[in-house]
Amino acid sequence: MNKEITIALTKLAIIAAAVLLASASIGHAQNKSDELKQRILAQAQNLGADDYAFTRTVKTEQTSNGKTEQHVNIDKFDPAKSGDARWTLVSIDGAAPSADMLSRYNKETPKRRVPGYYRLAKYFSSPSSTSTDSRGRTVFHFNSLPKDTAIVFDSDVSSNASADVSIGEANGTAFAEQIHLTVKPMRLKLIMKLEHYESTARYRIGPEGKPLLVEHTADMSGSGMGQEGKAHTVITYTDYRSMK
Repeated sequence: MNKEITIALTKLAIIAAAVLLASASIGHAQNKSDELKQRILAQAQNLGADDYAFTRTVKTEQTSNGKTEQHVNIDKFDPAKSGDARWTLVSIDGAAPSADMLSRYNKETPKRRVPGYYRLAKYFSSPSSTSTDSRGRTVFHFNSLPKDTAIVFDSDVSSNASADVSIGEANGTAFAEQIHLTVKPMRLKLIMKLEHYESTARYRIGPEGKPLLVEHTADMSGSGMGQEGKAHTVITYTDYRSMK
């Protein structure tokens, strides 16, 4: 009987040790992901909308009721300029914009959001979970986003949006390398239904050692006012110039 008790106690000790080791391992992994999250948050908070001038090229393919149109628009952002002059429409489909096009573009300038890595601060200030992808990268999962984080057709879709942020590394610096965002079907401004929306943003480390947005792709489909449509957009960012 004493031998059986000894064996049983030994098994319990082994199980207890295994549980403690597992708990310690989980706690260590959690601490590492929390520390990484804080590093990315601080990285984003140290950047701002006025840090860089850049050129943006927007290629779109839109299909509505069976008709497909393709367009290429190029504009520039220069924070060294003041007011509405910071945004400049360069060309539309390879031609200089008309006076009417310029007027419409300038009218929308006050609500035009400046894209950039600094916007990730809102992501990393909110709750998340983590996993590891096939490349060994840490991936932060955000089941919902803070208000005013994701905008589609001038509508805030943040509460219906989720995002996966993959962390890469360059020259020893960890940074958010890719963001994949999806939006659940929802109504926009009562007249339109967004059936599908997903986008992917990609970043790289620039010459100054700071992350730069280089490409953003988006696919969406929806319906409204008796019409159905879809669009595929590819936006590239080039000619970065540091303002510091």
